[in-house]
Amino acid sequence: MGIKKRNMGFADKALFILGLTLSGVITFVLVVGVIIAVIKLYMDEKLHPMEVISSPMLDDNPESELIAAPAEQDGGNGSAS
Repeated sequence: MGIKKRNMGFADKALFILGLTLSGVITFVLVVGVIIAVIKLYMDEKLHPMEVISSPMLDDNPESELIAAPAEQDGGNGSAS
């Protein structure tokens, strides 16, 4: 029991063709996108091996001497000369 195209009007035929075309375009875009993603993944693995870059460790010495700001060095009175 298929679709009887002879009994359909012009608008129905146009919508049917438009639907087939749209589904074809969507399928094409999805397939090409997957192919490009796989090729890019393959090329990235070949060109750039994965490296782990660690951040430098902070110094664990909490007794480091802090230098006072210039405003704090004159006794803290806040007067400018």
